[in-house]
Amino acid sequence: MLNEEELKALEKLSRLRLTEGERVHLLKNLQNILASVKSLSELDTEHVEPCSHVLEEMQAPLREDESERTYPRELFLKAAPEKIAGMLKVPPVIKEE
Repeated sequence: MLNEEELKALEKLSRLRLTEGERVHLLKNLQNILASVKSLSELDTEHVEPCSHVLEEMQAPLREDESERTYPRELFLKAAPEKIAGMLKVPPVIKEE
């Protein structure tokens, strides 16, 4: 189950600043969600075939690739907490030991 230390780590990684009340509320909601997901593992799915949709005749709608309007880089960089050489600066995801 998710604990307060893990939530604080997620908060830091997500660059969120939560109040104590928000943190308590979020922790409770996330614990409820995780408990619901965990309960799904208790279902007997031995005779259920894998599928991409619950209705066999239904297909995902496909569309042609179309070029759309792009937004200027400066617009995105303006909202970024950190930038370097015209790009978003993000924390490293691979740590050297």
